[in-house]
Amino acid sequence: MNLNLKLASLVGKKVISYWEGIVNFRDFCVSIIRSFHSMKYLRFRSIYRVIINQTKFTGIDTLPFIILISMMIGGTIIIQSITQFPKFGIEGFIGNLLVIVVARELGPLATGLIVITRSGSAIAAEIATQTQNKEILSLEIMGIDPMLYIVFPRIIAAVISLFSLMILFDVVAFFGGYIISQMTVSIPIDVFFQTLLDAFSLNDLIATLLKSVSYGILIPIICCYYGLKPTSKFEVPIYVSKAVTRTLFTIFIINALISVFFYL
Repeated sequence: MNLNLKLASLVGKKVISYWEGIVNFRDFCVSIIRSFHSMKYLRFRSIYRVIINQTKFTGIDTLPFIILISMMIGGTIIIQSITQFPKFGIEGFIGNLLVIVVARELGPLATGLIVITRSGSAIAAEIATQTQNKEILSLEIMGIDPMLYIVFPRIIAAVISLFSLMILFDVVAFFGGYIISQMTVSIPIDVFFQTLLDAFSLNDLIATLLKSVSYGILIPIICCYYGLKPTSKFEVPIYVSKAVTRTLFTIFIINALISVFFYL
């Protein structure tokens, strides 16, 4: 009986803890929305530099990783499909496979993973350090809303970067993957790209846009949320780790929901 009570107490505490976390995150999101009322008091020039720097770090500096990974993934899928599909008489579905695997799922997910592990962790660590150095408090003392000055520019930068990187991932995966595959197998270029065009639909473009906007909003918000959490320098690595893992978990859920909505 005591064991059951302890188990019930443990489960209850966990449920309460998760619920409080959800409520706190909701309040954080509401505070970001409310900060827009102060937009007229904040010059765009003051956040322009933040947007540019964050876009450069999240988007431009990530290009080598995106290009390399997308070429490897595209080449691997093309080689596998060209060598295996003829055995089943379905070689005409190569374009469908590439669109389903790369454009719909792997492209957005791989791009999101790279941005989270590289830029999301950096955002959380940077804001946590600023919090410990009283920089956030200094902004509040000067009458500057931290949500508007810190979070909002990163959301804009993340949306722009993720949409651009997702499109680039798909293009490089198709073109670069085709070039790499020619070292192993041979397929006419007109046949290859015609199958791709036949497989693409408007839903694919809309889903990619929706995923990029969703990821671009959620990644900086979650990372900023946990970046503001540490109360001491010893807690900084803990909350940076939480920011990365919770963001990864969230984008997997969002990716699944969007895919189910568009393709079921």
